[in-house]
Amino acid sequence: MLPTEEETRLWIALNRAHRRIHREMERALAAGGLPPLKWYDVLWGIEMAGSDGVRASNLRDWLLFEQSNLSRVLRNLIERGLVHETVCDADKRAKILRVTGKGAELRLRMWHIYGPQIHAHMNKLTADKNAGVLRKALRPLQPDDE
Repeated sequence: MLPTEEETRLWIALNRAHRRIHREMERALAAGGLPPLKWYDVLWGIEMAGSDGVRASNLRDWLLFEQSNLSRVLRNLIERGLVHETVCDADKRAKILRVTGKGAELRLRMWHIYGPQIHAHMNKLTADKNAGVLRKALRPLQPDDE
């Protein structure tokens, strides 16, 4: 079955909005002399996993954005001392990732730009009394674990 015209218009609008907002956030971070948003996402994902860290193989479950080059991003973060990698006690083949103090500090600096960008863009939606409608409408498109 093909999409209706309304479904197609909504699909296009969601993707265009995502691309535009993402570009603007990337520009704001770059203007602040900070690394790309994917670095924030990976640092945040590792932090959200908790003090025990996260297995590198499970990190994608914590991320907001698609990370096609996650290995390269992780290597950069590890080389810069932003993430610490250790061997898992239970499975010597697995690597456990934890954010270092330096990594947490960078993520916080990035948040001071990223957070206001989220507010600036999402406030346009949440200022409306019916803001929950969009969130509820998107819920069926999210993975079951969210």
